[in-house]
This record gives sequence, C-alpha cells and structure tokens, in this order.
Amino acid sequence: MTVQILPEAGDKWRDTCPNLPIMEVGKPLKISDLIRELRQQLDLSQEKFAAKLGVSLRTVNRWENGSTVPSQMALKLIEEMLQKMGKPGKRLVNEYLPKPEQREDF
Repeated sequence: MTVQILPEAGDKWRDTCPNLPIMEVGKPLKISDLIRELRQQLDLSQEKFAAKLGVSLRTVNRWENGSTVPSQMALKLIEEMLQKMGKPGKRLVNEYLPKPEQREDF
C-alpha cells in the first residue's frame, strides 16, 4: 500500500510541482539521510548546500536532524541534483525516492 504526501492548503507554489514522493506505509521516510548523504557526496557544507537550494542553513539543518522535511519544490531541486550526479545519484534516487514504477531510469 502506498500513501501520497499531499501539499498543505494555501501552498500555491506547490501547485507547480504536483508529483510528490510516494512512500510505503510502515516504511520510515529517510529523507534526512538522503539530504545528508547527498550533501556529503557533493562535498558541500550545510551552508553551501542551502545556498544551492535557495533555503537557509537552519532549514537544511532541520531537514538533516529530521525535525522537518523539504518542501515539494526543494525535493524537486534535490532530485535534479541527484540526476546530475549520474550513477551515484541514481542509486540514491532509487533508495530514497522510489516511485510505484520503481524509478530505474531518469
């Protein structure tokens, strides 16, 4: 069984990116691990990673410690970063952001 995370009411910018990640019920979403691993593989500090995404250092810190999750727009930018990484990025996408059709290709 899969559950789609829906945008909150009033988040107009979220309407521009309707494809939200889908996760299996009972399987913890490890987005904090993805953020940390991606940032480390790109050899970026939290501050530089935040600047690339157009968010604050505090936001990236909260993502990594699991107190908040990235917005849909941020997830889209993160996925684009992963795609540009080639094989290592593809592995991370398949591990952390699988879709029902099991994201083998970009």
